[in-house]
Amino acid sequence: MVTALIEHRVSTSLVDVEKALGRWRNGSHSALAAHGAVLRHAARCERTVERVTAAAGDRPEGILRDAVDAGLLGAEEFVQLVGKQPAEVESIDSLRDEDDASAPDKKRTLEALLARGPVLVHVDARRSEVAVPPRFSADASLVLRFGHNLSPAIVDLTVDEEAIAGTLTFGGQPFRCILPWTAVYAAMVEGEQRGTVWPEDVPEDVLTGSADSGVAGPSPVQTSAAPIAVVAKDEQSGKKRASHLKLVE
Repeated sequence: MVTALIEHRVSTSLVDVEKALGRWRNGSHSALAAHGAVLRHAARCERTVERVTAAAGDRPEGILRDAVDAGLLGAEEFVQLVGKQPAEVESIDSLRDEDDASAPDKKRTLEALLARGPVLVHVDARRSEVAVPPRFSADASLVLRFGHNLSPAIVDLTVDEEAIAGTLTFGGQPFRCILPWTAVYAAMVEGEQRGTVWPEDVPEDVLTGSADSGVAGPSPVQTSAAPIAVVAKDEQSGKKRASHLKLVE
């Protein structure tokens, strides 16, 4: 059943890949956009394998519950095997939406990065749940700087299960920014050469290089094949800092 559940998730994910490749073949999708779909598929399947194999030893009932949800096992057969109704057994979330699945990983990653220094967080500010100054709200590749010992200090910096948030200063004006994990797709410690990217969350138009920053000046993010190259613009100096992001596996 472990193998069947993983194969089911891989198969459903491959449907999205096939659609992206089909659009690439007919010219309506760029090669980078198709490549992005492949990256999202790989990350999605990797997480499914991790969740299912981790549960195989201590939560086999949860695997069977997910098998029922996937249509791989009938409810009556489940009751015969487990002695409970499917609703009475907690799911292992092997079929969970990837936005939700990535949140704990992003929280842990940001906490670890912040312990090393200021962090540049890449966010799709177009998402309705994102709170940033209005002039940045149309920016698909906005880069914001968070840290524990900055000047001015971010006294209300929080990293919780839902988002990273804090009051940042823009042109001398404070604004409380809230970046839900669903909108965050990359992060790196300032000054380091490598960072982290969640490929399934990178906006398609950022992958293709067609994203409009929505503000004057060049977009702060440029993309290429993995590792994805990121260029963060320093608002004070106007210069760009080049770095590389590694794929989350």
